Amino acid sequence: MLTSELLWEHSEAPVRALRDEIREVLAAAPIAEARRRRDPRPVHRALGAAGLLAPQWPVEYGGRGVSHVSAAVLVEELAMHDVPDLLHTLTVSIVGTTLLNCAGPEMRARHLPGFAAGTSYGCVLFSEPHAGSDLSVLSTRAVRHGDGYRLHGTKTHSIFARLADHALCLARDDDDALTLFLVPLGGGGVRIEPIPALMDDDFHEVTLDGVAVGPGDVVGEPGQGWAIVVKTLAYERTGLDYYVKALRWHRAATERLRGGLTQHDAIGLARLNTRLVAAGTLVRRVLTRLDRGELNEDEAAAAKWYTTELAAEIAWWAAEHGGDLAMIAEEEGVADPLDVAAREAPGMRISGGTSEMMLETLARLRLDSGAEVRP
Repeated sequence: MLTSELLWEHSEAPVRALRDEIREVLAAAPIAEARRRRDPRPVHRALGAAGLLAPQWPVEYGGRGVSHVSAAVLVEELAMHDVPDLLHTLTVSIVGTTLLNCAGPEMRARHLPGFAAGTSYGCVLFSEPHAGSDLSVLSTRAVRHGDGYRLHGTKTHSIFARLADHALCLARDDDDALTLFLVPLGGGGVRIEPIPALMDDDFHEVTLDGVAVGPGDVVGEPGQGWAIVVKTLAYERTGLDYYVKALRWHRAATERLRGGLTQHDAIGLARLNTRLVAAGTLVRRVLTRLDRGELNEDEAAAAKWYTTELAAEIAWWAAEHGGDLAMIAEEEGVADPLDVAAREAPGMRISGGTSEMMLETLARLRLDSGAEVRP
């Protein structure tokens, strides 16, 4: 029977060795507890203690200094072990990578080692109740107060805010320019309330009522927030996390149908597997660009669009062809991966930029410029 392979399964010896190290830690880490409680922090701490939570970061910040391409094996292994991955994506791939590339040395030294060690966590406060996906019209204010600011506003649909220690927050300063802050969530003036959702990882509404931030909490320079967030969104849109979910769900569907696979089902799985290979190729190209110090917004948009659409298609295919087997009762409190897929897939086409926005970005950057669009 056809079974989808990990894209990096047959990589060179150093990458295989890195994978073996990660698997050894995950074999001993409290995986079942993390899955039952939807709290990956114990697993993160175990990986962080071994320098494996952010292996692509420099050694001085708790990493291994490996390439983004090599570090992708960590995301694959988290998915294959059914460890909730969004806290890692937020802390390391989004918040941490933004600080690594856009923050000053003092801020990097203050926060990155904790992120890499799994002792501190991050999330994102961008979207607002009345702004939707259009961040240019957000209304959260950063009012000057002494040499710092006071933040006032409400952010919505923030994932894992309940577990995060700091959040990237975009706000308007007194000059009406957008400034990016790294906001502590454990202090006064922060209220975090859950928003019910189909997926296991609840969204949150975060209200900032005069939260104090100092000049050392500004990421980059005041007024540069929009330019930095554009980069942050591109870091988020490598497609890697969506690709590995699609891979995990394809494997789960293949295993679920084992023994009762019709010829029609086999053809369907084979076609989806072919698209997985294409998705992995897109992701690897974006990660290779990052290793070269390049950040192509159009390629990132293409990877994000293709991987989320494919993951959603696999989830629905599994639900349709697996019948009632796709929604089985939880075993020991751990959700079945195809149950998770059916509930999580719809939101993947929205979070991090809707599929329609990704297509608009591709049209604007590729078609309007007259650049050749390659498959």
